[in-house]
Amino acid sequence: MLTDRQVPSGQEDIETVMAILDASGKHALAMSEQIDKRRVREKSPGDFVSDADQALERALCKQLALAFPDDGLSGEEFGGNPTGTYWTIDPIDGTSNFLSGLPLWCISIARMKGDLPRLGGVHAPALGLTAVGGPGIGFAVRGATVLASTQVRPCFGVGRNANWNGTDRAVLENVIESRGFNIVSLGSCAISLLFVALGRLSGYLEVGCEGIWDCAGGIALCRANGISAEFRIAGDSTVDVEAGLSTGLLSAA
Repeated sequence: MLTDRQVPSGQEDIETVMAILDASGKHALAMSEQIDKRRVREKSPGDFVSDADQALERALCKQLALAFPDDGLSGEEFGGNPTGTYWTIDPIDGTSNFLSGLPLWCISIARMKGDLPRLGGVHAPALGLTAVGGPGIGFAVRGATVLASTQVRPCFGVGRNANWNGTDRAVLENVIESRGFNIVSLGSCAISLLFVALGRLSGYLEVGCEGIWDCAGGIALCRANGISAEFRIAGDSTVDVEAGLSTGLLSAA
């Protein structure tokens, strides 16, 4: 099912990104069915990379270069040239979930102009869910309906990573819980932001994401659907992000 939330001026780009994500998703699903054959290493404590991440990034770079030859490319695994107009690529966001046989992982890409996500795509193959869009461009979804973003939902997403001090995180979690929300941690920043954009989560907060690739696609989707999504990039290139009803929490982080 394809649902357009507004008349898109970049419909062709949206359809192109949908096709790229669909093709990559089929490849990713095939590899997920052979999890025990994956080659895995630990980049840092709790941060894993597999041969699937690397193969998907190479495939995505090839497809994006063909479709958008004038744009640069920058991926989580192999880097690139993140200047001007370029695509930032997270081939598998939620690698630990992927390697555990859980369905909460996704492919996330975003077309950047400088530091601004202008067009994003998030595809969760194991959930059969894809969304592509950007502010002023349009918003298209396959595999789910879009719930009203003005309706408060009981669940609120909070990310976890080694860069975010647990004590500091607990302080903000207490604030969120005091507002009546149930906190969920899904193990994927991009999927969490996708659920905010789809009206499933009331908000999402994470401090110290490893890089812009974690959140750029989801930020673009939220903004495409008129949902607040803010971020700040630190000197070490980690990213703090908040979306939905979390506005103002970053100032206390």
